[in-house]
Amino acid sequence: MISLRNKKDPFLYIERDQNIFRRKYIAFKLKIYNILENETSPYKQVYDIFALFIVITSSIGIFIDYIELGKKLPPDLAHFLHKYEIWALYFFLIEYILRWWVVSNFFDDFKKGLYEYAEESNSIKRVFLAFLYALQPKIRWMIKPYSIIDLLAILPLFRPFRAFRILRALRLLKIIRYGGAIKSIFLALKEQGFLFIFIILLLVTWVVTFSLVVYVVEYNAGNENFSSIFYAIYWGIVTISTVGYGDITPISETGRFITSIMISGGIFFVAALTGTFSAALVGRLMTIKEGAITMRNLEDHIVICGWNETAEEIMEELMSLEIEKEKGVVVITNVDKKDMDIELNEYILYKKGNFVHENVLMDVGIDKASDVIIVGEREEGKDERDVDARTALTAMLVKTLNPKANIYVEVLLDEDADIFKKRIKVKEIIVRGQIVGKMIFSSLLNPGAIDLVQAIIDKERGIRKVKVRKLGKFETFGQLLKAVREKDYMPIAIERHKKIILSPPDSFLLKEDDFVFLIPTSTERLK
Repeated sequence: MISLRNKKDPFLYIERDQNIFRRKYIAFKLKIYNILENETSPYKQVYDIFALFIVITSSIGIFIDYIELGKKLPPDLAHFLHKYEIWALYFFLIEYILRWWVVSNFFDDFKKGLYEYAEESNSIKRVFLAFLYALQPKIRWMIKPYSIIDLLAILPLFRPFRAFRILRALRLLKIIRYGGAIKSIFLALKEQGFLFIFIILLLVTWVVTFSLVVYVVEYNAGNENFSSIFYAIYWGIVTISTVGYGDITPISETGRFITSIMISGGIFFVAALTGTFSAALVGRLMTIKEGAITMRNLEDHIVICGWNETAEEIMEELMSLEIEKEKGVVVITNVDKKDMDIELNEYILYKKGNFVHENVLMDVGIDKASDVIIVGEREEGKDERDVDARTALTAMLVKTLNPKANIYVEVLLDEDADIFKKRIKVKEIIVRGQIVGKMIFSSLLNPGAIDLVQAIIDKERGIRKVKVRKLGKFETFGQLLKAVREKDYMPIAIERHKKIILSPPDSFLLKEDDFVFLIPTSTERLK
Protein backbone atom coordinates (compact mmCIF):
# COMPACT_ATOMS: atom_id res chain seq x y z
CA MET A 1 0.00 0.00 0.00
CA ILE A 2 1.47 3.33 -1.03
CA SER A 3 0.55 6.43 0.86
CA LEU A 4 1.53 9.86 -0.37
CA ARG A 5 0.85 12.36 2.35
CA ASN A 6 2.92 15.44 1.53
CA LYS A 7 2.18 17.40 -1.60
CA LYS A 8 5.39 19.46 -1.44
CA ASP A 9 7.60 16.45 -0.84
CA PRO A 10 5.52 13.63 -2.42
CA PHE A 11 8.11 10.89 -1.93
CA LEU A 12 8.57 11.45 1.77
CA TYR A 13 5.76 9.10 2.64
CA ILE A 14 5.95 6.48 -0.11
CA GLU A 15 6.10 3.50 2.19
CA ARG A 16 4.30 0.39 3.23
CA ASP A 17 2.64 1.17 6.47
CA GLN A 18 4.30 -1.05 9.06
CA ASN A 19 3.35 1.02 12.06
CA ILE A 20 2.31 -1.51 14.70
CA PHE A 21 0.25 1.02 16.61
CA ARG A 22 -1.70 1.99 13.48
CA ARG A 23 -2.42 -1.66 12.68
CA LYS A 24 -3.66 -2.29 16.18
CA TYR A 25 -5.74 0.88 16.01
CA ILE A 26 -7.35 -0.22 12.71
CA ALA A 27 -7.93 -3.75 14.03
CA PHE A 28 -9.60 -2.36 17.17
CA LYS A 29 -11.75 0.01 15.11
CA LEU A 30 -12.84 -2.82 12.82
CA LYS A 31 -13.73 -4.94 15.84
CA ILE A 32 -15.93 -2.14 17.20
CA TYR A 33 -17.48 -1.73 13.75
CA ASN A 34 -18.31 -5.45 13.62
CA ILE A 35 -19.99 -5.21 17.02
CA LEU A 36 -22.01 -2.06 16.36
CA GLU A 37 -22.63 -1.79 12.61
CA ASN A 38 -21.84 -5.03 10.76
CA GLU A 39 -25.12 -6.91 10.27
CA THR A 40 -23.18 -10.00 9.13
CA SER A 41 -21.23 -10.30 12.38
CA PRO A 42 -22.37 -12.71 15.14
CA TYR A 43 -20.93 -10.24 17.65
CA LYS A 44 -23.55 -7.69 16.60
CA GLN A 45 -26.33 -10.20 17.23
CA VAL A 46 -25.09 -10.71 20.80
CA TYR A 47 -24.61 -6.97 21.32
CA ASP A 48 -28.10 -6.19 20.03
CA ILE A 49 -29.63 -8.54 22.59
CA PHE A 50 -27.61 -6.90 25.39
CA ALA A 51 -28.49 -3.36 24.21
CA LEU A 52 -32.15 -4.36 23.87
CA PHE A 53 -32.07 -5.48 27.50
CA ILE A 54 -30.63 -2.08 28.53
CA VAL A 55 -33.31 -0.19 26.55
CA ILE A 56 -36.22 -2.13 28.05
CA THR A 57 -35.00 -2.27 31.65
CA SER A 58 -33.99 1.41 31.72
CA SER A 59 -37.48 2.33 30.47
CA ILE A 60 -39.28 0.79 33.45
CA GLY A 61 -39.32 4.16 35.19
CA ILE A 62 -40.81 5.75 32.06
CA PHE A 63 -43.62 3.18 32.03
CA ILE A 64 -44.40 3.84 35.69
CA ASP A 65 -44.46 7.63 35.16
CA TYR A 66 -46.79 7.40 32.18
CA ILE A 67 -49.14 4.81 33.66
CA GLU A 68 -49.46 6.77 36.94
CA LEU A 69 -50.54 3.94 39.18
CA GLY A 70 -51.41 6.34 41.98
CA LYS A 71 -49.06 4.60 44.37
CA LYS A 72 -45.68 5.81 45.54
CA LEU A 73 -42.59 3.81 44.66
CA PRO A 74 -40.45 2.58 47.54
CA PRO A 75 -37.60 5.09 48.04
CA ASP A 76 -34.84 2.56 47.35
CA LEU A 77 -36.54 1.42 44.09
CA ALA A 78 -37.09 5.01 42.91
CA HIS A 79 -33.44 5.84 43.64
CA PHE A 80 -32.23 2.71 41.84
CA LEU A 81 -34.37 3.34 38.74
CA HIS A 82 -33.14 6.94 38.55
CA LYS A 83 -29.47 5.95 38.83
CA TYR A 84 -29.92 3.08 36.39
CA GLU A 85 -31.55 5.38 33.83
CA ILE A 86 -28.63 7.84 34.08
CA TRP A 87 -26.16 4.98 33.65
CA ALA A 88 -28.06 3.76 30.59
CA LEU A 89 -27.93 7.25 29.07
CA TYR A 90 -24.15 7.33 29.49
CA PHE A 91 -23.98 3.88 27.92
CA PHE A 92 -25.91 5.05 24.85
CA LEU A 93 -23.85 8.25 24.68
CA ILE A 94 -20.66 6.17 24.44
CA GLU A 95 -22.34 3.95 21.87
CA TYR A 96 -23.32 7.01 19.77
CA ILE A 97 -19.75 8.33 19.84
CA LEU A 98 -18.33 4.94 18.87
CA ARG A 99 -20.77 4.58 15.98
CA TRP A 100 -19.86 8.08 14.78
CA TRP A 101 -16.18 7.10 14.99
CA VAL A 102 -16.35 3.81 13.07
CA VAL A 103 -18.63 4.81 10.18
CA SER A 104 -15.68 6.34 8.30
CA ASN A 105 -11.93 6.90 8.48
CA PHE A 106 -11.60 10.63 9.05
CA PHE A 107 -7.84 10.88 8.53
CA ASP A 108 -7.88 8.91 5.29
CA ASP A 109 -10.81 10.99 4.03
CA PHE A 110 -8.96 14.15 5.06
CA LYS A 111 -5.94 13.10 2.97
CA LYS A 112 -8.24 12.37 0.04
CA GLY A 113 -9.68 15.83 0.51
CA LEU A 114 -6.22 17.37 0.32
CA TYR A 115 -5.66 15.60 -3.00
CA GLU A 116 -9.13 16.59 -4.18
CA TYR A 117 -8.38 20.27 -3.59
CA ALA A 118 -4.68 20.12 -4.49
CA GLU A 119 -5.08 22.98 -6.96
CA GLU A 120 -6.35 25.36 -4.26
CA SER A 121 -3.66 28.03 -3.81
CA ASN A 122 -4.82 29.17 -0.37
CA SER A 123 -3.45 26.54 2.03
CA ILE A 124 -5.87 27.46 4.86
CA LYS A 125 -8.87 27.18 2.55
CA ARG A 126 -7.52 23.89 1.18
CA VAL A 127 -7.25 22.42 4.68
CA PHE A 128 -10.74 23.68 5.56
CA LEU A 129 -12.24 22.16 2.39
CA ALA A 130 -10.43 18.87 3.09
CA PHE A 131 -11.84 18.97 6.64
CA LEU A 132 -15.38 19.38 5.32
CA TYR A 133 -14.73 16.61 2.78
CA ALA A 134 -13.69 14.25 5.60
CA LEU A 135 -16.77 15.15 7.64
CA GLN A 136 -19.24 14.34 4.87
CA PRO A 137 -19.51 10.54 5.55
CA LYS A 138 -20.11 11.23 9.25
CA ILE A 139 -22.72 13.91 8.55
CA ARG A 140 -24.50 11.56 6.15
CA TRP A 141 -24.58 9.01 8.97
CA MET A 142 -25.87 11.56 11.49
CA ILE A 143 -28.94 12.44 9.40
CA LYS A 144 -30.06 8.83 9.01
CA PRO A 145 -33.30 7.99 10.89
CA TYR A 146 -31.61 5.53 13.28
CA SER A 147 -28.89 8.07 14.11
CA ILE A 148 -31.47 10.80 14.80
CA ILE A 149 -33.28 8.43 17.17
CA ASP A 150 -29.98 7.66 18.91
CA LEU A 151 -29.27 11.37 19.36
CA LEU A 152 -32.73 12.19 20.72
CA ALA A 153 -32.53 9.25 23.12
CA ILE A 154 -29.40 10.62 24.86
CA LEU A 155 -30.58 14.25 25.12
CA PRO A 156 -32.19 13.67 28.59
CA LEU A 157 -28.63 13.18 29.84
CA PHE A 158 -28.40 16.97 29.80
CA ARG A 159 -30.46 18.55 32.56
CA PRO A 160 -32.47 21.11 30.48
CA PHE A 161 -33.93 18.29 28.37
CA ARG A 162 -35.07 16.14 31.29
CA ALA A 163 -38.25 18.19 31.61
CA PHE A 164 -39.43 16.85 28.26
CA ARG A 165 -40.95 13.48 29.05
CA ILE A 166 -41.40 12.73 25.37
CA LEU A 167 -37.61 12.64 24.92
CA ARG A 168 -37.36 9.93 27.57
CA ALA A 169 -40.09 7.97 25.83
CA LEU A 170 -38.28 8.23 22.48
CA ARG A 171 -35.67 5.88 23.89
CA LEU A 172 -38.11 3.07 23.24
CA LEU A 173 -37.69 3.70 19.51
CA LYS A 174 -34.17 2.31 19.87
CA ILE A 175 -35.86 -1.07 19.97
CA ILE A 176 -36.12 -0.66 16.19
CA ARG A 177 -32.35 -0.10 16.05
CA TYR A 178 -31.75 -3.46 17.71
CA GLY A 179 -34.33 -5.23 15.58
CA GLY A 180 -31.64 -7.64 14.42
CA ALA A 181 -31.79 -9.44 17.75
CA ILE A 182 -35.60 -9.69 17.64
CA LYS A 183 -35.41 -10.72 14.00
CA SER A 184 -32.98 -13.53 14.85
CA ILE A 185 -35.37 -14.82 17.51
CA PHE A 186 -38.35 -14.78 15.14
CA LEU A 187 -36.33 -16.40 12.35
CA ALA A 188 -35.27 -19.11 14.80
CA LEU A 189 -38.94 -19.67 15.66
CA LYS A 190 -39.89 -19.66 11.98
CA GLU A 191 -37.24 -22.21 11.01
CA GLN A 192 -38.58 -24.68 13.58
CA GLY A 193 -42.17 -23.44 13.38
CA PHE A 194 -43.83 -26.81 12.78
CA LEU A 195 -41.96 -28.44 15.65
CA PHE A 196 -42.78 -25.55 18.00
CA ILE A 197 -46.49 -25.68 17.21
CA PHE A 198 -46.53 -29.48 17.58
CA ILE A 199 -44.84 -29.44 21.01
CA ILE A 200 -46.93 -26.50 22.27
CA LEU A 201 -50.19 -28.20 21.24
CA LEU A 202 -49.13 -31.40 22.98
CA LEU A 203 -48.17 -29.46 26.10
CA VAL A 204 -51.47 -27.52 26.19
CA THR A 205 -53.44 -30.75 25.66
CA TRP A 206 -51.47 -32.46 28.42
CA VAL A 207 -51.97 -29.64 30.97
CA VAL A 208 -55.66 -29.03 30.26
CA THR A 209 -56.56 -32.72 30.26
CA PHE A 210 -54.84 -33.55 33.55
CA SER A 211 -56.03 -30.29 35.19
CA LEU A 212 -59.64 -31.14 34.42
CA VAL A 213 -59.21 -34.74 35.63
CA VAL A 214 -57.65 -33.59 38.91
CA TYR A 215 -60.35 -30.92 39.23
CA VAL A 216 -63.08 -33.57 39.05
CA VAL A 217 -61.27 -35.84 41.53
CA GLU A 218 -60.54 -33.04 44.05
CA TYR A 219 -64.02 -31.54 43.75
CA ASN A 220 -65.51 -34.86 44.75
CA ALA A 221 -62.94 -35.16 47.53
CA GLY A 222 -64.18 -31.88 49.01
CA ASN A 223 -61.07 -29.81 48.19
CA GLU A 224 -62.31 -26.19 48.35
CA ASN A 225 -59.14 -24.85 46.70
CA PHE A 226 -60.28 -26.30 43.36
CA SER A 227 -63.27 -23.99 43.20
CA SER A 228 -63.48 -23.49 39.40
CA ILE A 229 -62.06 -24.56 36.05
CA PHE A 230 -59.91 -21.41 36.01
CA TYR A 231 -58.24 -22.33 39.32
CA ALA A 232 -57.72 -25.90 38.12
CA ILE A 233 -55.92 -24.81 34.92
CA TYR A 234 -53.95 -22.19 36.88
CA TRP A 235 -52.83 -24.99 39.24
CA GLY A 236 -51.87 -27.17 36.25
CA ILE A 237 -49.70 -24.46 34.67
CA VAL A 238 -47.94 -23.62 37.95
CA THR A 239 -47.39 -27.31 38.73
CA ILE A 240 -46.07 -28.40 35.33
CA SER A 241 -43.65 -25.46 35.21
CA THR A 242 -42.21 -26.87 38.50
CA VAL A 243 -42.87 -23.57 40.29
CA GLY A 244 -45.43 -24.97 42.74
CA TYR A 245 -46.60 -22.02 44.88
CA GLY A 246 -48.46 -24.35 47.26
CA ASP A 247 -51.60 -22.22 47.37
CA ILE A 248 -53.56 -24.98 45.62
CA THR A 249 -52.69 -28.63 46.24
CA PRO A 250 -54.54 -31.95 45.83
CA ILE A 251 -55.60 -33.65 49.07
CA SER A 252 -56.74 -37.03 47.76
CA GLU A 253 -54.43 -39.96 47.06
CA THR A 254 -55.87 -40.32 43.55
CA GLY A 255 -55.33 -36.64 42.85
CA ARG A 256 -51.71 -36.77 44.01
CA PHE A 257 -51.03 -39.87 41.90
CA ILE A 258 -52.46 -38.22 38.76
CA THR A 259 -50.42 -35.07 39.57
CA SER A 260 -47.24 -37.15 39.68
CA ILE A 261 -47.98 -38.54 36.21
CA MET A 262 -48.72 -35.03 34.90
CA ILE A 263 -45.43 -33.61 36.26
CA SER A 264 -43.41 -36.52 34.85
CA GLY A 265 -44.79 -36.07 31.36
CA GLY A 266 -44.75 -32.29 31.64
CA ILE A 267 -41.01 -32.22 32.36
CA PHE A 268 -40.43 -33.97 29.02
CA PHE A 269 -42.61 -31.55 27.04
CA VAL A 270 -41.18 -28.40 28.68
CA ALA A 271 -37.62 -29.66 28.15
CA ALA A 272 -38.42 -30.45 24.51
CA LEU A 273 -39.83 -26.95 24.00
CA THR A 274 -36.88 -25.13 25.56
CA GLY A 275 -34.41 -27.46 23.85
CA THR A 276 -35.97 -26.86 20.44
CA PHE A 277 -35.89 -23.10 20.94
CA SER A 278 -32.26 -23.16 22.12
CA ALA A 279 -31.23 -25.33 19.18
CA ALA A 280 -33.04 -23.03 16.73
CA LEU A 281 -31.42 -19.90 18.18
CA VAL A 282 -27.93 -21.44 18.23
CA GLY A 283 -28.54 -22.68 14.69
CA ARG A 284 -29.39 -19.13 13.62
CA LEU A 285 -26.16 -17.78 15.12
CA MET A 286 -24.16 -20.57 13.47
CA THR A 287 -25.83 -19.74 10.16
CA ILE A 288 -24.57 -16.19 10.52
CA LYS A 289 -21.12 -17.43 11.46
CA GLU A 290 -20.80 -20.09 8.77
CA GLY A 291 -21.82 -18.01 5.78
CA ALA A 292 -25.45 -18.68 4.87
CA ILE A 293 -26.19 -14.97 5.17
CA THR A 294 -26.34 -11.79 3.14
CA MET A 295 -23.66 -9.10 3.26
CA ARG A 296 -25.26 -6.43 1.08
CA ASN A 297 -23.99 -3.54 3.22
CA LEU A 298 -20.34 -4.12 2.34
CA GLU A 299 -18.51 -1.51 0.30
CA ASP A 300 -15.08 -1.18 -1.31
CA HIS A 301 -14.19 -4.75 -0.35
CA ILE A 302 -12.35 -7.71 -1.90
CA VAL A 303 -14.33 -10.76 -3.06
CA ILE A 304 -12.61 -14.09 -3.73
CA CYS A 305 -14.75 -16.46 -5.80
CA GLY A 306 -13.70 -20.09 -5.44
CA TRP A 307 -11.17 -21.97 -3.36
CA ASN A 308 -7.98 -23.81 -4.36
CA GLU A 309 -4.22 -23.57 -3.79
CA THR A 310 -4.15 -20.14 -5.47
CA ALA A 311 -6.91 -18.73 -3.26
CA GLU A 312 -5.19 -20.21 -0.21
CA GLU A 313 -1.91 -18.48 -1.11
CA ILE A 314 -3.73 -15.17 -1.69
CA MET A 315 -5.51 -15.50 1.65
CA GLU A 316 -2.26 -16.24 3.51
CA GLU A 317 -0.66 -13.15 1.98
CA LEU A 318 -3.68 -10.99 2.87
CA MET A 319 -3.67 -12.21 6.46
CA SER A 320 0.11 -11.86 6.83
CA LEU A 321 -0.17 -8.18 5.86
CA GLU A 322 -3.39 -7.84 7.92
CA ILE A 323 -5.14 -6.26 4.94
CA GLU A 324 -8.42 -7.89 6.00
CA LYS A 325 -8.33 -5.66 9.10
CA GLU A 326 -8.28 -2.55 6.92
CA LYS A 327 -10.47 -3.67 4.04
CA GLY A 328 -13.33 -6.17 3.96
CA VAL A 329 -12.52 -9.59 2.48
CA VAL A 330 -15.18 -12.14 1.50
CA VAL A 331 -14.69 -15.71 0.30
CA ILE A 332 -17.46 -17.39 -1.74
CA THR A 333 -17.07 -21.13 -2.24
CA ASN A 334 -18.85 -24.46 -2.10
CA VAL A 335 -15.99 -25.81 0.02
CA ASP A 336 -16.96 -26.22 3.68
CA LYS A 337 -15.07 -23.98 6.05
CA LYS A 338 -13.83 -26.96 8.04
CA ASP A 339 -12.28 -28.49 4.89
CA MET A 340 -10.05 -25.49 4.19
CA ASP A 341 -6.37 -26.03 4.91
CA ILE A 342 -6.06 -22.64 6.61
CA GLU A 343 -8.16 -21.11 9.34
CA LEU A 344 -9.91 -17.88 8.37
CA ASN A 345 -9.74 -15.29 11.11
CA GLU A 346 -12.68 -13.32 12.47
CA TYR A 347 -12.18 -10.43 10.03
CA ILE A 348 -12.67 -12.56 6.90
CA LEU A 349 -16.27 -13.20 5.89
CA TYR A 350 -17.20 -16.61 4.56
CA LYS A 351 -20.15 -17.23 2.24
CA LYS A 352 -21.04 -20.75 1.22
CA GLY A 353 -22.65 -20.89 -2.20
CA ASN A 354 -22.22 -21.17 -5.95
CA PHE A 355 -20.62 -17.93 -7.16
CA VAL A 356 -22.06 -18.42 -10.66
CA HIS A 357 -25.49 -17.43 -9.34
CA GLU A 358 -26.36 -13.74 -9.33
CA ASN A 359 -28.21 -13.86 -6.00
CA VAL A 360 -25.15 -15.32 -4.27
CA LEU A 361 -22.92 -12.58 -5.68
CA MET A 362 -25.39 -9.88 -4.68
CA ASP A 363 -25.54 -11.32 -1.17
CA VAL A 364 -21.87 -10.33 -0.73
CA GLY A 365 -22.35 -6.85 -2.20
CA ILE A 366 -20.56 -7.61 -5.47
CA ASP A 367 -21.99 -4.43 -6.99
CA LYS A 368 -19.97 -2.35 -4.50
CA ALA A 369 -16.76 -4.43 -4.39
CA SER A 370 -13.50 -2.82 -5.44
CA ASP A 371 -11.68 -6.04 -6.43
CA VAL A 372 -12.94 -9.47 -7.47
CA ILE A 373 -10.65 -12.49 -7.73
CA ILE A 374 -11.99 -15.58 -9.52
CA VAL A 375 -9.96 -18.79 -9.20
CA GLY A 376 -10.42 -22.14 -10.88
CA GLU A 377 -12.28 -24.07 -8.20
CA ARG A 378 -12.40 -27.73 -9.19
CA GLU A 379 -15.44 -29.89 -8.69
CA GLU A 380 -15.95 -33.60 -9.05
CA GLY A 381 -16.97 -34.56 -12.57
CA LYS A 382 -15.79 -31.31 -14.19
CA ASP A 383 -12.70 -31.07 -16.38
CA GLU A 384 -10.47 -28.03 -16.92
CA ARG A 385 -12.59 -26.78 -19.81
CA ASP A 386 -15.72 -26.83 -17.61
CA VAL A 387 -13.91 -24.99 -14.81
CA ASP A 388 -12.73 -22.26 -17.22
CA ALA A 389 -16.25 -21.96 -18.63
CA ARG A 390 -17.62 -21.37 -15.14
CA THR A 391 -14.86 -18.81 -14.49
CA ALA A 392 -15.78 -16.99 -17.73
CA LEU A 393 -19.48 -16.98 -16.83
CA THR A 394 -18.71 -15.59 -13.37
CA ALA A 395 -16.42 -12.89 -14.82
CA MET A 396 -19.10 -11.76 -17.29
CA LEU A 397 -21.72 -11.68 -14.53
CA VAL A 398 -19.46 -9.64 -12.24
CA LYS A 399 -18.65 -7.28 -15.12
CA THR A 400 -22.38 -6.73 -15.64
CA LEU A 401 -23.16 -6.21 -11.95
CA ASN A 402 -20.14 -4.03 -11.25
CA PRO A 403 -18.43 -2.53 -14.33
CA LYS A 404 -16.00 -0.55 -12.15
CA ALA A 405 -14.60 -3.55 -10.25
CA ASN A 406 -11.04 -4.74 -10.87
CA ILE A 407 -11.46 -8.37 -11.94
CA TYR A 408 -8.60 -10.88 -11.68
CA VAL A 409 -9.07 -14.41 -13.04
CA GLU A 410 -7.16 -17.65 -13.00
CA VAL A 411 -7.65 -19.92 -16.03
CA LEU A 412 -6.50 -23.50 -16.33
CA LEU A 413 -6.06 -23.73 -20.12
CA ASP A 414 -3.77 -21.41 -22.07
CA GLU A 415 -6.11 -21.14 -25.06
CA ASP A 416 -8.95 -19.86 -22.84
CA ALA A 417 -6.93 -16.79 -21.85
CA ASP A 418 -7.72 -15.04 -25.16
CA ILE A 419 -11.44 -15.17 -24.40
CA PHE A 420 -10.91 -13.22 -21.19
CA LYS A 421 -8.55 -10.71 -22.83
CA LYS A 422 -10.65 -9.92 -25.88
CA ARG A 423 -14.26 -10.41 -24.83
CA ILE A 424 -14.50 -9.98 -21.08
CA LYS A 425 -11.65 -7.47 -20.66
CA VAL A 426 -10.68 -8.39 -17.11
CA LYS A 427 -7.86 -6.52 -15.40
CA GLU A 428 -5.43 -9.40 -14.91
CA ILE A 429 -5.31 -12.98 -16.25
CA ILE A 430 -3.19 -15.70 -14.70
CA VAL A 431 -2.81 -18.96 -16.62
CA ARG A 432 -2.02 -21.72 -14.17
CA GLY A 433 1.32 -23.29 -15.02
CA GLN A 434 2.21 -20.76 -17.71
CA ILE A 435 4.06 -18.29 -15.48
CA VAL A 436 5.73 -21.08 -13.52
CA GLY A 437 6.91 -22.70 -16.75
CA LYS A 438 8.32 -19.42 -18.08
CA MET A 439 10.08 -18.72 -14.77
CA ILE A 440 11.73 -22.16 -14.76
CA PHE A 441 12.82 -21.79 -18.39
CA SER A 442 14.16 -18.28 -17.72
CA SER A 443 16.10 -19.61 -14.74
CA LEU A 444 17.66 -22.28 -16.97
CA LEU A 445 18.97 -19.57 -19.29
CA ASN A 446 19.69 -17.06 -16.53
CA PRO A 447 20.34 -18.77 -13.18
CA GLY A 448 18.93 -16.71 -10.33
CA ALA A 449 15.99 -15.31 -12.32
CA ILE A 450 13.46 -16.95 -9.99
CA ASP A 451 15.10 -15.33 -6.95
CA LEU A 452 14.92 -11.99 -8.75
CA VAL A 453 11.20 -12.34 -9.49
CA GLN A 454 10.47 -13.43 -5.92
CA ALA A 455 12.34 -10.37 -4.61
CA ILE A 456 10.37 -8.05 -6.91
CA ILE A 457 6.99 -9.40 -5.81
CA ASP A 458 7.99 -9.69 -2.14
CA LYS A 459 5.09 -8.53 -0.02
CA GLU A 460 7.19 -6.33 2.29
CA ARG A 461 9.90 -4.89 0.02
CA GLY A 462 8.42 -5.63 -3.37
CA ILE A 463 6.94 -3.67 -6.23
CA ARG A 464 4.43 -0.85 -5.73
CA LYS A 465 2.25 0.94 -8.25
CA VAL A 466 1.29 4.61 -8.02
CA LYS A 467 -0.07 7.27 -10.33
CA VAL A 468 2.65 9.59 -11.64
CA ARG A 469 0.66 12.77 -11.01
CA LYS A 470 0.44 11.94 -7.31
CA LEU A 471 4.22 12.01 -7.11
CA GLY A 472 4.52 15.44 -8.72
CA LYS A 473 4.81 17.07 -12.11
CA PHE A 474 7.38 15.42 -14.41
CA GLU A 475 7.73 15.81 -18.15
CA THR A 476 10.08 12.91 -18.83
CA PHE A 477 10.92 9.56 -17.32
CA GLY A 478 14.44 10.85 -16.61
CA GLN A 479 13.09 13.58 -14.31
CA LEU A 480 10.95 11.03 -12.49
CA LEU A 481 13.91 8.65 -12.19
CA LYS A 482 16.11 11.33 -10.62
CA ALA A 483 13.46 12.37 -8.10
CA VAL A 484 12.59 8.81 -7.10
CA ARG A 485 16.24 7.77 -6.71
CA GLU A 486 16.73 10.53 -4.16
CA LYS A 487 14.06 8.85 -2.06
CA ASP A 488 15.57 5.34 -2.36
CA TYR A 489 13.15 4.05 -4.98
CA MET A 490 13.71 2.83 -8.53
CA PRO A 491 11.06 3.15 -11.29
CA ILE A 492 11.16 0.08 -13.51
CA ALA A 493 8.13 0.46 -15.77
CA ILE A 494 5.30 2.75 -16.87
CA GLU A 495 1.73 1.62 -17.44
CA ARG A 496 -0.24 3.52 -20.07
CA HIS A 497 -3.73 2.46 -21.13
CA LYS A 498 -3.15 -0.98 -19.51
CA LYS A 499 0.06 -1.54 -21.52
CA ILE A 500 3.37 -2.00 -19.74
CA ILE A 501 6.41 -0.09 -21.00
CA LEU A 502 9.41 -1.68 -19.31
CA SER A 503 12.43 0.51 -18.51
CA PRO A 504 11.62 3.39 -20.86
CA PRO A 505 14.43 5.78 -21.94
CA ASP A 506 15.07 9.00 -20.01
CA SER A 507 13.54 11.03 -22.86
CA PHE A 508 10.23 9.16 -22.64
CA LEU A 509 7.44 11.73 -22.27
CA LEU A 510 5.05 11.12 -19.39
CA LYS A 511 1.30 11.68 -19.40
CA GLU A 512 -0.94 12.68 -16.53
CA ASP A 513 -2.77 9.34 -16.39
CA ASP A 514 0.37 7.17 -16.44
CA PHE A 515 1.18 4.77 -13.62
CA VAL A 516 4.72 3.98 -12.48
CA PHE A 517 5.96 0.73 -10.90
CA LEU A 518 8.50 1.32 -8.13
CA ILE A 519 10.82 -0.98 -6.23
CA PRO A 520 12.54 0.16 -3.03
CA THR A 521 16.33 0.39 -2.95
CA SER A 522 17.90 -2.51 -1.04
CA THR A 523 19.43 -1.50 2.26
CA GLU A 524 21.39 -4.72 2.65
CA ARG A 525 25.14 -4.64 2.13
CA LEU A 526 26.63 -6.74 -0.59
CA LYS A 527 29.01 -9.39 0.68
